[in-house]
Amino acid sequence: MADKTEACDVLIRNAYVLTCDAKRTKHPKGAVAVVGRKIAAVGPSAEIEARFKARRTIDANGALVHPGMIDLHYHITQHMIGKMIEEASLEGEDPLAWIGRQYTGMSNALRPEEEQANAQLGALDMLRNGITFFVEPGTVHTPDAVAEALTEVGVRGSLADPWMIDVPGPAFEAITAVKPDTKHCVSALGGQLKRNADPDARVRGHVAIYGVGGQTLDLMRAAKSLGERTGGPFNMHQSQSVDDAEGDTRRFGKNPLVRYAEEGLLSPSCVFVHMNVLREDEIAPVVKSGLSIVWSPTNSWYYGTRQQAPNRIPGLARRGVNVTLGLDVSKAASFGDQAYTAYVLARDQGDYLSPEDILQMQTLNGARAMKVDSWLGSLEAGKRADIVVRRNDLPEVWPRHNTERQQILLARGKSVGIVMVDGEILIEGGRHAKLDESVIYERADRAARTLRERAGLA
Repeated sequence: MADKTEACDVLIRNAYVLTCDAKRTKHPKGAVAVVGRKIAAVGPSAEIEARFKARRTIDANGALVHPGMIDLHYHITQHMIGKMIEEASLEGEDPLAWIGRQYTGMSNALRPEEEQANAQLGALDMLRNGITFFVEPGTVHTPDAVAEALTEVGVRGSLADPWMIDVPGPAFEAITAVKPDTKHCVSALGGQLKRNADPDARVRGHVAIYGVGGQTLDLMRAAKSLGERTGGPFNMHQSQSVDDAEGDTRRFGKNPLVRYAEEGLLSPSCVFVHMNVLREDEIAPVVKSGLSIVWSPTNSWYYGTRQQAPNRIPGLARRGVNVTLGLDVSKAASFGDQAYTAYVLARDQGDYLSPEDILQMQTLNGARAMKVDSWLGSLEAGKRADIVVRRNDLPEVWPRHNTERQQILLARGKSVGIVMVDGEILIEGGRHAKLDESVIYERADRAARTLRERAGLA
């Protein structure tokens, strides 16, 4: 009798599968079959095992399996810089001088070698925490050098044109790469979109401007139009702090999201980062527009924004706004902390987001924001095989009850066991399966010393 089984490259069996599809389908005793770069099938373990004969079988031993997570906002070449900023109270002091010496000083000291070292270390950090795709907001000085580093480590990334700022101001004057000119910015927009020509390239491009007071309405209009014409997002920082939001209100004569709506600048192509400070009259334009919000709960917590204004993002998520997450910079948290922080901050103000809500933000919602949800963001047949297999040999995940909460909130990044991108196993046994991590660490250490010396901080 002929063997009717199909061949697959990898079969993940005996798993608690969260597909993160639009219906949030789950298979408590599930399996995933992978052929090449794509998912061939997802379903009950007995059914999938009977259908496929695998070259390699991974027994998940009942642990959680879900799509690779997506971080929608990370300044990848400032990965080490955020960690190296010295601790200080700054009580009663103007923080700008301290920021200039520390953060801006080291950022200006970046050269291609240091940007590559930052990118390699950051990409490794992401993968080991289950992040398989991230979005850089346009603060990389040398995108080609960073793309090379990301490709070597294997993570997916999307890069934007550097420093699209056309309004001069004290926040930007110290950044040597900034050329505050509308004509320059408009002509440079879209330079990274060339990376999307290869459908298999892991490093892509998108349209972004900096925002937070550094953009004219004309630059916003050009960026939104280009994003829509090319089928991608238009990304920028918006309403990060009370000062930022109040500055926009003074500039535009109205609260910024209200003015944007009047100018026709809000649409599903918009991906606005932070949105920590929203006024009552800005809620309806946000909900109506279909835009996506990238919430950085650790950023909000770090800067104490919650103490100055109510955070409306959990409520907006309940009203159907596409909310996703971004770490921003590793200062007081890492990639594995995002879900926990979002959960606790929502609880802190009397809101509620379930662990599964937050995982959906980090998977399908992220893919939707980037307009790649047709092939990424959930475990469905035909989509790319970006998969995280968790571990359950940790005290945090026992007893095996409330699996989502225990794995996502309690064990966090510690429970990430195997990470696949495009069907390729990149993380296994807690380490990179293809690279010597010690080389990455040594390179990062050299780059860190060089940055501090150039910035006069050694």
